[in-house]
Amino acid sequence: MVKKEITNPVLETWISLNNALRNADEKLCRKLLSEEKSGRSRRQFIRRIHSRLNKVRADKEREELGL
Repeated sequence: MVKKEITNPVLETWISLNNALRNADEKLCRKLLSEEKSGRSRRQFIRRIHSRLNKVRADKEREELGL
């Protein structure tokens, strides 16, 4: 089986992914999630991106609620 090429440097390593996600907004999370799913589709990477996406959405919703 041939591994799919990684074109986004953020998705090359776990460290680069975590560095990018530290300050990522919803738009970037969705972009990275889409790229990873259509690329290598590594479960741990998808879980990590999804986790950040959930946090960003929850923070936004709490702010909208005035909490």
